[in-house]
Amino acid sequence: MKIEYSKGEKASLELIQLHRRTSEATSGRKMKVMLIFPPDWYPSEPYLSLPTLTSVLRTAGHTVIQKDVNLEMYDWYFSEDFLKRVLKKVPQQLDRLRKLAKKRDLESWEMDLQLALCELTRERIAELARKAEEAKRIVRNRDFYDIDKLEWAVNTFREVTAVISLVYSPARICMPPMETDLSYKVYMSSEVMEAVQDAQVNVYRDVFEHLVKPAIEAEKPDVIGISIVLQQQLFSSMTFCALIKQHFPNIHVTVGGNTVTRLRDTLPQSPLFGYFDSAVFYEGETAFLQLVEAVGAGRSLEDVPNALYRDASGVHTSRLTYSEDMDELPPPDFEGLPLDKYFLPDKILPYLATRGCYWGRC
Repeated sequence: MKIEYSKGEKASLELIQLHRRTSEATSGRKMKVMLIFPPDWYPSEPYLSLPTLTSVLRTAGHTVIQKDVNLEMYDWYFSEDFLKRVLKKVPQQLDRLRKLAKKRDLESWEMDLQLALCELTRERIAELARKAEEAKRIVRNRDFYDIDKLEWAVNTFREVTAVISLVYSPARICMPPMETDLSYKVYMSSEVMEAVQDAQVNVYRDVFEHLVKPAIEAEKPDVIGISIVLQQQLFSSMTFCALIKQHFPNIHVTVGGNTVTRLRDTLPQSPLFGYFDSAVFYEGETAFLQLVEAVGAGRSLEDVPNALYRDASGVHTSRLTYSEDMDELPPPDFEGLPLDKYFLPDKILPYLATRGCYWGRC
C-alpha cells in the first residue's frame, strides 16, 4: 500500500514554530505521559518510537513513563507466576470442552486438546517454570553464543508457549517466531472488537490486568500513547485501549505508528475509534508534543498537525501535516526502559539517522 503523505495542508517550518510557541505559552501544567509499546514484537531490543517521543516530551518539561509491555509480557510468560496461572486455567478449559461436547461431537483437535490438558500436572508446570527461567538466563548472558545452549533455550520458549496456548485455545501463542493468533481476522474491525471482548482466547486481557493496569494505577498519567508498528499489534493495542477507557475514562488515549498511518482514511469511520480519543499519523514528535500540551490546556486539537481526534461534535482530521527536520530533534532517551531484561546478552540501542525516501515518493 502506498501512503499519501501530502494529504492536508503541508505546514511550513515557520507555522509549526509559531504553533510550538503558542502551545508552550498556553500549555498550562506539565503533563505526565505513559508511552506503551504493545505485543507482539521482538523482545531483543527497545523499539525506537518510545525513546524518540520521550526525548521530545522530556525536553519540553513533561514527565514520561516508558513501558515496553511487549518485553514485560514475554518475561512474564516465561516465569513461575504466569505458569501457575496457566495451571489454574486448566479446569476452566476442560469444563468448556465438556460443555461443548454435550452440544456436538468434538473435533479431533479438540479431543487432542483435552488429552494435552490432562497431562498438565503441577509437576509438569514446575519443571517448565524451571526450564523457562534457565532459558531466559541463557539468552541474557554469554551462554547465548553457545549454539547448543541457545538451541535448548529457543526450544524451551517454544515448549512453554505451546503449553500456554492450551488454556487459551483456540488461540495459538508462539515464540519464536513472535506470533499470537487469536483466531480472529485482524483486518476486520468487527472481528477485532469481538477479539477484544473474548476472555477465552484474548491473552492480552490478562496482560493488561497484570502489567498495564497496575502501572496506570501507580503512575496516574494524564495521557497514554500507544505505538502500533505491525497490523497484528491491533489486537493487543485495541484490548489495552478498551480496558483503559473502561477503568480510567478520564485519561486521554492516543494511538500512533506505521499501522495507524496506513489506516488514516478508514479510522474516522471505524468503530474502533470508540476505544481511543485521538490518533497521530506520519511522524509524531511535534504532533504528539502539541497534542499533549493541548490536552493539558483543555484546548481543541484542531491545530495539532498529523492528528485525528474525537470531540463532542464528532471525529475530525487536522488540516495540517508536518514532516520533521531530524537535525532539530533531540537524541532518543532510553531512560526508564529495563535494558537488562531484553533477550540478548549485549545491550542494543537502535538509532535512526535518516527517514523515508530521498525523493519523497515511497
